[in-house]
Amino acid sequence: MLSIFEYKKNYLSEQLFYQFIRLNEELNIVDSCQSIFEMPLGDNLIRYFPFLESIKEAIHTEKTIFLPRIDISETENESKIYDFLLFREERFPEKPIICIIKDVSRSEKSMLETEQMARLAMLENEYLNLQNKNIQLENTILQMRNEELRKSRDLKNLFFSKISHELRSPVNGILGLSQIILEQENPTGELKEYIESIYTASKHLRTILDDILDLSKLESGSIRLQKQHFHLNTIFQHLQLNFLQVLEKKHLKLHFEIDEQVPHTLVGDEVRLTQVFYNLISNAIKFTENGGVNVKVQLRDLNEHEKKCILSFEVSDTGIGMTEQELQRIFDPYEQVGTLSFHELGGTGLGLSVVKQLIEIFGGKISVSSQKNVGTTFFFEIPFEFLPQQETPQTYQKYQFFALKALLVDDSPISRLYTQKILLQLGFEVEVCGESKKALELLQNQYYDLLITDLQMPDLEGDEVVRIFEKNNPHQRPTAVLFATGSLGLRKVNHPVLLKPFSQEQMLYMLEQVIPQEKRTLCSMNYLHKITDGQKEFLQEMLDSLMMSIPEDITRVGEFLTQKDQHNLHKAVHKLKPSTTLIGSEVLSRIASEMEKMTLQNPPNWEKLQKYYDVMQNLVNSCSDSMKKMLQT
Repeated sequence: MLSIFEYKKNYLSEQLFYQFIRLNEELNIVDSCQSIFEMPLGDNLIRYFPFLESIKEAIHTEKTIFLPRIDISETENESKIYDFLLFREERFPEKPIICIIKDVSRSEKSMLETEQMARLAMLENEYLNLQNKNIQLENTILQMRNEELRKSRDLKNLFFSKISHELRSPVNGILGLSQIILEQENPTGELKEYIESIYTASKHLRTILDDILDLSKLESGSIRLQKQHFHLNTIFQHLQLNFLQVLEKKHLKLHFEIDEQVPHTLVGDEVRLTQVFYNLISNAIKFTENGGVNVKVQLRDLNEHEKKCILSFEVSDTGIGMTEQELQRIFDPYEQVGTLSFHELGGTGLGLSVVKQLIEIFGGKISVSSQKNVGTTFFFEIPFEFLPQQETPQTYQKYQFFALKALLVDDSPISRLYTQKILLQLGFEVEVCGESKKALELLQNQYYDLLITDLQMPDLEGDEVVRIFEKNNPHQRPTAVLFATGSLGLRKVNHPVLLKPFSQEQMLYMLEQVIPQEKRTLCSMNYLHKITDGQKEFLQEMLDSLMMSIPEDITRVGEFLTQKDQHNLHKAVHKLKPSTTLIGSEVLSRIASEMEKMTLQNPPNWEKLQKYYDVMQNLVNSCSDSMKKMLQT
C-alpha cells in the first residue's frame, strides 16, 4: 500500500507547508506525514479541528470540499491560517478520505522570499486572483507531469524492448549451442579453445546485457518475483561449475557453507537469487588475486507454523578492499571502485546496483564492510517460505515429455536451433517455423501439445498468433503456450513468458508449469485403487500380475521389432496398451499409441520405433520401482 509520504512526494515533492492525512470513514487518522501538525495515528481529525463537525456529513457525500483560509489562531499575535481540501481518493483500493492541509502563511512567505522584489506587487495580485483556482491549477500541473513521465517511460520501455529482442535472441542461441557442444560433443584441441572462447565471450555479453536491462526493469518496477521450489546446494553447485575456469586461472578458491539448520527446500525466485549470488561472486573474484571467496548461509529466524524463515548470507573475499569513500558509492549505478578502468575490469558497473534492488524486492536488506588490501564482505538477509522435509516435491523424472508434439515459432535461426535442441533432448517431437502466418496454418492442420513462440515476430506478433488460434482452435484439446522472447515490453500476455537468454534448467522449469501433469505422469496408483476399491491384498495381486505381464509383453515387442515383423509388432503393442492404462502411465500409454500408429505405416520408421522401444524399457523399470514404493506407503 502506498504510504502518505510517498503520496505527498509524488504530487508535491518535499514542500513542508502541505500536510497529507489519510482518514477512515470515522475520520480517524490512519496515516499522516506530520509536516505541520503532530497527530497520533488513531486520533479523530475533528478533535484538532472542531469546525469540521458541522460539515461531517458533507465530507462523506461530496466528492471534494475546499475550505480556503481557515483562521485557527488563538491570539492576535499569531497567524495560523490554513486551506483545507477533503476528497475521496478513488485510486486506492479502500478509497480512503484524503485531507490536505496547506499552511497558507508559510506558503505565501515562501513564494514572496523566492521572487524578485520588483515583481512583488504583481505576484501578490496574481496570487489573490488565482487563489480560488489553486487546486485546479495543481491538478493540471500534476496531470501534465504524469503525462510527460508516462511518455518518457513508454519511450524508454519501447527502446529497451526493441534492443532486448534484437540482442537476446542471438546471444541465447550462441551461448546455449556452444554450451551444448562443449558438454555433449567433447571437442578437442584448437576447436575446443575456439568454442570455449565463443562461450566465454557470449556469457560476458549476456552479463552486460542483463545488467543494463535488469536495471531498466527495476527502475520501472516491472520485475515480479516467481515462486518455485529450489535447493541452495543446487544453486551453489551450478555456481561452482560456472566459475571453475576463472578460479583455476587465478588460482583462487570458492567455498560454500550452509548451516545445518537452514531448511533443505526453499520457496522463492531461484533465478533472481542466483543472479544476486552470481553478481556478488563474480565481483569478488574480479577484485581478488590471492586467497578466494567464501559464501556462508545461516538461519536467522524460523516460523514452523507459517513455514517461513529468514536467512542471512555473507559473501566475503580476500581482495583489494575499499576505502570509506568508495563504500559510500558502492551501490550507485555505473560505479566501479579503485583505480582500475572499465576496460581492465570488464562489466558495466551495474551489478551491485541490481543486487541491492533485487534484495530489496525480495523484502531483504544488504550492507557491506571492507578494509583496504584486506578484503570485503557483503551481508544480506532475505525472507523465504520453505517446505518441511516430508513435503519436498519429487525431483524431475526423465522422459516426462517424451512423444509430446511441439511447434517452435521464432524468426531467429540460431535461437530456433538452440530451443529445438533442448526440446529434442527432453523427448519432444519438434516442428520449427520462422513465420507466424505459416505457424497458424500448422496449428489448424495438426494438434500440438506445446506451442513456443517469440512475441516479436516480423509478420504477425506472437501473442496475436495465440489469440487467433485459441479463438478458432479446431482440435478438441487445448495447446499449452509458452512465450520465449527477448523482451515483454509494455504488453500484457495471458501465458507464461521465458526471457532470452535462458538456460536449459529455466526452460525445463517453465515446461513443467505449462504442460499439464496428466500428460507427464510416469505412473500412478489411482486407477488401480479405483478398480480394486482400495483393497490392499487385491491391489497387491493386480500389481504383481502387471509387473510380470508387462515385461513379458515388452520382450515380445522387442523380438518382433528385431525381426521387423510389422504385423505381429502391431498386435503386441496393441496388447500392451491396456496395461499402461492400469499402471496410470500417461507417458507409456502415449508411447504405445504412437508405436501402434507407426506399425500401420508402410513402410514403418524402424529407427524411430527402436527409439520408442528403448525409452519404453527404461520407463517400465522406473515405474515398477516407483509403484512398489507407493504400495508400501
